[in-house]
Amino acid sequence: MTQTQAIILGCIGGALPDIIRIIKSRFGEEVPGFIFRLNFWIGFILLIALGGFTAWLAAAQDLKQAVAYGFCAPEIISRLAGETSAKRSLEPDTKPGIRDWWSI
Repeated sequence: MTQTQAIILGCIGGALPDIIRIIKSRFGEEVPGFIFRLNFWIGFILLIALGGFTAWLAAAQDLKQAVAYGFCAPEIISRLAGETSAKRSLEPDTKPGIRDWWSI
């Protein structure tokens, strides 16, 4: 596998967490509101880039490794950032911080 293929597959893996989240909400009555926010699209592009970078940095040797590296790094980052924001939103009188921007 070439480095370019590993990067492309890592980018596909980086897109999977958000694609899965969208698919999970497909039976809802309306389209999820976060899809129409600029923050979502900026974060989505950054996670895709992070997936490609991680697959390249880890020197993925085959298809499964490249997609797994691409999926894991953004998934961990997005869960950590989103979890922190969710906890903060439950606390009264807290000002939004830079980590809150990620999950808005």
